Amino acid sequence: MRWSKAAITGGTSLAAAATLNALAARGVAPLENELGGTEEWFTWRSHRIAYTRHGSGRPLLLLHGIHAGAWSYEWRHVVAPLAESHTVFAIDLLGFGRSDRPAIKYTPGLYHSLVTDFTSRVIGAPTVLVASALSAAHAVQLAARDAERWPALVLSVPTGIVQQREQSTFLGETLRLIVESPILGTTMYNALVTRAALRQSLEPLYYRRALVDADLVGAYYASSHQPGAKHVLASLVAGHLNADVRQALRRLQQPTLVVWGRQARLTPVEQAHSFRVLKPDVHLELFDRCGDLPHDEQGATFASTTLDFLAEREKPRVLPFRGKRAG
Repeated sequence: MRWSKAAITGGTSLAAAATLNALAARGVAPLENELGGTEEWFTWRSHRIAYTRHGSGRPLLLLHGIHAGAWSYEWRHVVAPLAESHTVFAIDLLGFGRSDRPAIKYTPGLYHSLVTDFTSRVIGAPTVLVASALSAAHAVQLAARDAERWPALVLSVPTGIVQQREQSTFLGETLRLIVESPILGTTMYNALVTRAALRQSLEPLYYRRALVDADLVGAYYASSHQPGAKHVLASLVAGHLNADVRQALRRLQQPTLVVWGRQARLTPVEQAHSFRVLKPDVHLELFDRCGDLPHDEQGATFASTTLDFLAEREKPRVLPFRGKRAG
């Protein structure tokens, strides 16, 4: 009798979970391009990668962060001013936004290959990488290998200094498989991406919490509820996407701008100074009254700072006169 009751209770719970999972996905429409520009697609390893193209001039590639619901939407405040003097590409990485979200294991190597191929096959010219958070750490690793392909970096509150070593442990892989499971894993994922949960995770990232309004929460809610959105998060929570940038920073040759919010909480400003220890010539800009997302919270300032940094480094160098003087 006990086993019978347990089986009935367990079956009822699974059925209830499956029903809730189905309801969570109901009514979420496919994402629309929120950035304007020219909407284009890139086929990579049989998957469709969404991106937008803006403006003209030397190319910039914007890489959004890696977290639940992430997509190129986070660059909406900087695309237009950057595009006044550059060709700006804003990509949705595989597993995010309007791109395909296959059920695969996501790794740093996967994204390194995607960004490398996109730069070569779509942009086809040396490209400045502009990246945030964990994607900024991957950008550092990429750029350290090829200074010609990526001649400058702009990093918005990058991670990779503290506790960001890539994990491949049995525990991490087990956790990934649990999140990937059809009912239990989907239920766990849906609990992490409710509107209330997303608001709770977003608010500490902003100095001005009023910016976390219904529109912002709704944009990340819609992205996090696209079919297959949980697959990349499974690899993320397992630690498979972590990146340790300490060795790469020591090898990095390119001019690098690091932008940080003084009031950042998730990745405190003390870590910015660790970047300068490893790369003393990094150009560090600290934004007052700003949290972990300066490119979103102070988009206009971020864009102007980026353009000033790039313009200064694109000026022709005037070499000292070494010939004989007249007279």
